[in-house]
Amino acid sequence: MKKLRLAYLTTNPSDVFPLISAAKALLEEDVVEVCLRTGEDLVESGKFEEFVEFARRAHLLIVHLHGGKRSFPEFDRLMSLLEGSDVPIHAQATATEHDVELVGISTVGEEDYRRISRYLNYGGEENFRNLILFAANKFAGASTEFEEPKRPPWDGIYHPDFDHIPSLEEYLQKKVVFGRPTVGLWFYQSFWLSKNVTFVEGLIREIERQEANVIPVFLYSVKDEELGTKGPELVIEEYFVKEGKVLIDVLVSTLMFSLSMKVYRTSEGTEAVPEEGKFLRKLGVPVIKAILTYNSQKEWRGSVQGLNPLDVAMSVAMPEFDGMLITFPVAARKLSEEDPITGTRITRFEPIPERMEKCVRLALKWARLRHIPNGEKKVAIILHNYPPRNDRIGTAFGLDSPASVWKILAKLREQGYKLDHLPEDGQALMEEVLEGATNDRRWLSTKELSKRAVGKVSAEQYWRWFGELPEEVRERMIKAWGRPPGELLIPGLLNGNVFVGVQPPRGFLDAPSAIYHSPDHPIPHHYYAYYRWIRDVFRADVVMHIGKHGSLEWLPGKSVGLSNLCFPDIAISDLPNIYPYIVNDPGEGIQAKRRSYCCIIDHLIPVMHNADSYGELAEIEVLSKDYRQALTEDPGKVPKLRRMIWQKVKEAKLDHDLEVDEDTALSNFDRFLEKLRDYIYEISDTQIRDGLHILGEPPREERLDEFLVSLTRLPNGKVPSLRESLARLRGFDYEELLSNRGRIVTEGKTGGEVLRELDELSLRLVRRLREEGFDRSKVRSVAEEVLGGSDHEVEEVLGYMASFLAPSVEATKGELENAISALEGGFVPPGPSGSPTHGMADILPTGRNFYSVDPQAIPSSSAWRMGTALGDALLERYLKDEGRYPENVGMVIWGTPTMRTKGDDIAEVLYLLGVKPVWEEASGRVKGLEVIPLEKLKRPRIDVTVRISGLLRDAFPNVVELLDEAVHLVADLDEPSDMNFVAKHIREEMEEKVTRGMDPERAKEEASYRIFGCRPGTYGAGVSEVIDSKNWRDEKDLGEIYVVWGGYAYGKGKFGIEAKEEFKRRLSRLDLTVKNEDTREYDMLDSDDFYSYHGGMIAAVKAFKGELPRSYSGDSSDPDRVKVRSTVEETKHIFRARILNPKWIESMKRHGYKGAGDLSRAVDIAFGWDATAEVLEDWMYEELAKEYALDEEMQNWLKEVNPYALQNIAERLLEAIERGMWQASEEMEEELKKVYLEIEGALEESTG
Repeated sequence: MKKLRLAYLTTNPSDVFPLISAAKALLEEDVVEVCLRTGEDLVESGKFEEFVEFARRAHLLIVHLHGGKRSFPEFDRLMSLLEGSDVPIHAQATATEHDVELVGISTVGEEDYRRISRYLNYGGEENFRNLILFAANKFAGASTEFEEPKRPPWDGIYHPDFDHIPSLEEYLQKKVVFGRPTVGLWFYQSFWLSKNVTFVEGLIREIERQEANVIPVFLYSVKDEELGTKGPELVIEEYFVKEGKVLIDVLVSTLMFSLSMKVYRTSEGTEAVPEEGKFLRKLGVPVIKAILTYNSQKEWRGSVQGLNPLDVAMSVAMPEFDGMLITFPVAARKLSEEDPITGTRITRFEPIPERMEKCVRLALKWARLRHIPNGEKKVAIILHNYPPRNDRIGTAFGLDSPASVWKILAKLREQGYKLDHLPEDGQALMEEVLEGATNDRRWLSTKELSKRAVGKVSAEQYWRWFGELPEEVRERMIKAWGRPPGELLIPGLLNGNVFVGVQPPRGFLDAPSAIYHSPDHPIPHHYYAYYRWIRDVFRADVVMHIGKHGSLEWLPGKSVGLSNLCFPDIAISDLPNIYPYIVNDPGEGIQAKRRSYCCIIDHLIPVMHNADSYGELAEIEVLSKDYRQALTEDPGKVPKLRRMIWQKVKEAKLDHDLEVDEDTALSNFDRFLEKLRDYIYEISDTQIRDGLHILGEPPREERLDEFLVSLTRLPNGKVPSLRESLARLRGFDYEELLSNRGRIVTEGKTGGEVLRELDELSLRLVRRLREEGFDRSKVRSVAEEVLGGSDHEVEEVLGYMASFLAPSVEATKGELENAISALEGGFVPPGPSGSPTHGMADILPTGRNFYSVDPQAIPSSSAWRMGTALGDALLERYLKDEGRYPENVGMVIWGTPTMRTKGDDIAEVLYLLGVKPVWEEASGRVKGLEVIPLEKLKRPRIDVTVRISGLLRDAFPNVVELLDEAVHLVADLDEPSDMNFVAKHIREEMEEKVTRGMDPERAKEEASYRIFGCRPGTYGAGVSEVIDSKNWRDEKDLGEIYVVWGGYAYGKGKFGIEAKEEFKRRLSRLDLTVKNEDTREYDMLDSDDFYSYHGGMIAAVKAFKGELPRSYSGDSSDPDRVKVRSTVEETKHIFRARILNPKWIESMKRHGYKGAGDLSRAVDIAFGWDATAEVLEDWMYEELAKEYALDEEMQNWLKEVNPYALQNIAERLLEAIERGMWQASEEMEEELKKVYLEIEGALEESTG
């Protein structure tokens, strides 16, 4: 009998074991000779050539690619090497992936193609056996009998105690114990078919060991009528639901990718959009994602990265689209020895016992939330506290955390949870918290702190807990903090079965020297004791962390896929974690999901509205109108009005902003006045926040009107901009209005005045629509009433408001409802994230467990367009300022904006380098890069040094590699030095290194480092920590900190290589620095991260170069109208639009303690920016002092609601004077000292 020579290439691991088994049996019958290789095999030296040689002489070549050609980059090379051979080829993707290109490459007949496809699609040893027999008959001329492809079971219950697939009824009868929690477990049918079930059996046995039921189900995860597969929705109904009753309390999923993702083609390219897990919502139980990593156990344990980029995409980012709760690896890939028959190795998933045990514990705690009566359930609510001062308890960006916690408490009492009392409101709650022990030890003696503590951990108890930690962890903590201390105190308050606590400090302020050398400093003993007390003494069933953000998810450890040596994992242990989080910060929220295993409840942003004019700005507007009128009606007044306007300009220090002196202004006053008005109208037209959001509380009345107007200021997909539509309706060119805010455009009105009238008209329309109950049928009559006629575009926007926006904002109540549902073990549905006022209102409603983006689709095609616009604007601004192109650009890139924009910043870096992404048409994913020719680029390639955040490193490892690949691509181009600054600088640095004796290959690699970030396993830039601790002298200290924390190189084949000298060298050569902002929902004076990363870069450049670089802030808050301002200009813009604006200050006053704390932090952040980047002028400090510290009404309010805030404001302003950053008058200094001493004395007296 003729022997079949079969060449088989696969990227589908489930093919390997059944094919080996089938080949083994047939080998004895001398039927087949198989050369089986996986895509991974062919990377190994010599294997590719061996396979090609065998394939050229084979009777049949089968290529089975999971993910199509993308899964095997050498596919085209393989095909080209086989040209000229007559081997029949069958190439296909896996069953549900119809790849037309692979079909076209195949040379077997149509009927044979269909038959072979069925064998492969059905899979399993029997089908592979018959595939071999059929191929031997058809292609080798053998006389073999074979059977047609047979459909295997696509789904069913698998338990090792059964020798068959039991029915649900049989299984329930024999295996389910009444009264125990029940875990659903599902895994791929291909694992069952290929007997790759060791990890499944491990999970089953562990669940049973922990005295719970398990219903383990294998399934084919895609519904396919041709194959006969049911898909997950029907599988759920068949195995996890009986007679309408859900049988399980929690679902543990080992499936990869998203179960609900659909691919759509749009005018901007291809985009994958989730259907938001509707069938999981119907099931209604928490879904725990147990990760199977394609790293080996050894690789995973030794990696600070934790998971590889493929794992992050398949097993983390994509399952988040379905609302799964991300955990850690429970099994790792294990490869067998090379099979002697086929020459390949079998992939198995090997259990990680400790992780598996913890995953089951966590799943069962979520399950038990469904059964513990509310009256017995214990809830820990954690308020964040950074910096750990009494003015900052309840840190949560955009959220009134005290009021939100009060609403949670009120709802808990309503639902039957045990509370001893309900405080009057959020303010009263904070007064109770402050009456107890806190993290701020400045005000109480040790004895008084002990007296006020809600709990204590004795030395003996702590030693027992400490002894349970892995030895490596114990050694790190002792090295950093010494041996465990004596008694440890627990701050917070107990109220029945609810503990309201204050998250303990991270520890850097207690160990200031660690900031300079140990960004990976372990948690203090108190931090560990605090979370253990919550778990084991208070015995919490569930914990809630309130608002963006705390320190837990940023503790040292693996990036994602944590182990028991990682500090977030140690602290949170197996506690279910529920985390209300602002919807516009997906990046940091995703970090909490992945590193503290939490369920996000996203919450609405604060209402946004126009800054408007105030004070001297408003007075100048009035005088400008008077001047305009006088020009035609009373020319005699003109000289006086000019002097009055100039005097007001001087008083308001606007001459500083506009960089103009009196002679220049008066020499062409009308031109100056136009520029002045343009500036004031731009400030007044800036969107700012109206106070803070309260969980579950939608805006009402006028605030709702303003919010809906802000949500429709930009187009939302195909829904046009309301303001732009009204401009068109009134006969104006919208672009002309925006470009000429200060110029007269019609009937004596400036563009800015017309825009203001359009905003007022927008508000009138929305108000009337609200008064009509947002009735969709009343849209036309409202438009006709307010506008005097109908208009299609305006009605389209109003219809969108009535049918979607208004109901979605009203659905904000779901935030509180879903938080309570999560406390009771319910499923929180997934939802998108982003900036609602950035043309992304479709992400509403909030109250969902948000997801981010597919990391492999970064940057998107729309992000590429925005990135090129940002790049052009940056270069244009620098050319204007310096008259030449910059050679070296330093750019700060974070994970959150990358998620929100789908990669604007990434695209800008690529564009500056002169490189463009190449996208897959079918999926929209980035498959490679192409060089933009110089003749098309029309400028030099710019050398870009990137400081990435730890979050970007963790969430987008593939993007980091893409950027590194782009640098190397450009560096290897043969182009003139004056047109390729990347190649020029790398050559120069390489030559220097080689001259000093370095190996050329290593010299080139080090000279090519361009992507720098935190030490692996750590986060932050270090600068804010040192400034908050007052542990610095000058920019040299700040520059050193910046390098210590950020001097680690990343890229392809390098994950955090220490490269401090290279980073310092790159910083010393920067011409400019830049960080972009894509939304006005927050700005660079809202968080210390801004000055820590960007300000820190500026300080480092000054320290190492000897002069400040040009520094810029890119503004793409209006995507169609990108702006680039200097950081000084941006600081002044924010100061005038928000920080000094009574409209914003009064809105914060509505929020009592929390509002005061946020005002206090605003002063901290302004100080931090000035310390790093020298952006504040004396008048800005003076205005801060007048408005925030010396105003009598403000003082009285602060003393009433949060006296600690007044103390910090005065202290920080005095520090600016002491450091010479502010040349204040003696009178001003004395007034501030008086305030400081008075409030300090009052606080000391009140705290005893």
